[in-house]
Amino acid sequence: MTDYPELITVDGKDYEINIDFKYALACFRCINDPDISDTERGYGVIGILYKQEPPNLQEALHMAIKYLQCGKDRPQEEKQPDMDFDYDENYIKASFMSDYHIDLDNIHIHWWKFCNLLQGLTDDCILNRVRDIRNYDISSVKDVKSREKVIRAKRDVALPNHMSDEEESILDDFYSQLN
Repeated sequence: MTDYPELITVDGKDYEINIDFKYALACFRCINDPDISDTERGYGVIGILYKQEPPNLQEALHMAIKYLQCGKDRPQEEKQPDMDFDYDENYIKASFMSDYHIDLDNIHIHWWKFCNLLQGLTDDCILNRVRDIRNYDISSVKDVKSREKVIRAKRDVALPNHMSDEEESILDDFYSQLN
């Protein structure tokens, strides 16, 4: 059985955190909000995740981001996302219901467990079928009619481009301040 953290240690002191996946998703909404400053993002994440605000906010934020990444350091090179927690919310809910018989609207799940379950969804669930379409290599389709069909399918399930290049740069700057 895997133990999931319920505390984050900042400067040698343990702080209780909100462990339910819904709080983590709220943190990501805050991080990805292009209408707020880096400082507001930082305060937002700390305010959402911690039950009591640690005095060292820089370290608290660094540890919060590490928690949100399930204890892993942020990968250096990221690929184009094929899923968005908010945009794909209904696909995620349907997939949890079909694969695990879990109604995400009526349950509390630790963020790390939620991530583990998300990774363990079957290839047949709606979320992974949509992700497969998003990742499908159009250049591998030689037949014109089939290619058009794949292009339409990709367009139908494409993620919206939420951020401009400038906004992506701002978000990258936010993450780089944590190192």
